[in-house]
Amino acid sequence: MSLRWIHENLEAPTCDEECSDIDDSCSDDSCDTELSLQETDVTKNEKDIARDGRKKRETRRAPTSTVTFDGNGTPRNNKRNCKSLQYTPYVIWDPRQPAKNPIYNCRIIKLYCRTGYHLAITPSGRVEGLSGNKEPYDLLYATPVSFGVIRIQSIETRLYLAFNKKGRLYGEINMTNENTEWEQWSIGSYDAFRSRKYVQYGWWIGIKKNGRTKPGSKTFWGQKAIQFSAIQED
Repeated sequence: MSLRWIHENLEAPTCDEECSDIDDSCSDDSCDTELSLQETDVTKNEKDIARDGRKKRETRRAPTSTVTFDGNGTPRNNKRNCKSLQYTPYVIWDPRQPAKNPIYNCRIIKLYCRTGYHLAITPSGRVEGLSGNKEPYDLLYATPVSFGVIRIQSIETRLYLAFNKKGRLYGEINMTNENTEWEQWSIGSYDAFRSRKYVQYGWWIGIKKNGRTKPGSKTFWGQKAIQFSAIQED
């Protein structure tokens, strides 16, 4: 077909689809599908990154520690957040030699409290502080049980000093009861006596300023009411 014929007829040439030289590959939808998949992957990656950024950071708290005091007033550290703690054994008895201790040297004594009273056990089983020097109920026997552990008995009434379950001092008839045993501790030049049976509660023998005995739950290490001097009697 010549250019002259096209110009004369003013019509565009027709051609078959099979012999056409025009490439229809650009009109294929495959390109659009690949682009859409790439955009989807980018969007997912951005969402995953944003989600990871919003995750709560894991924080670890350092273990804390507290300071407690034992019955002798010695500070001890207790660590928290620990499964098991092993402490080395320690001596709870008075480290003095029995021969140098007036409690063991002389069997008959008087216990004079710093509040101004002598410890006494009356026939009714009541324990109180007496201010007189010639009272018969304040004469006591100090019987050693083991090193640093004694029993205190009234010579007149034959009753043993003991704590009941409520922490009240009273005169016990039965010597074999565990509440008649007392641990002896040293506070400077004075002595303090803690119940061996109720050692976990920290109950001490104490006399108030009015002469009444102090409940075991109200006593603690260092109080003036729990400090006694052992006076030997002939």
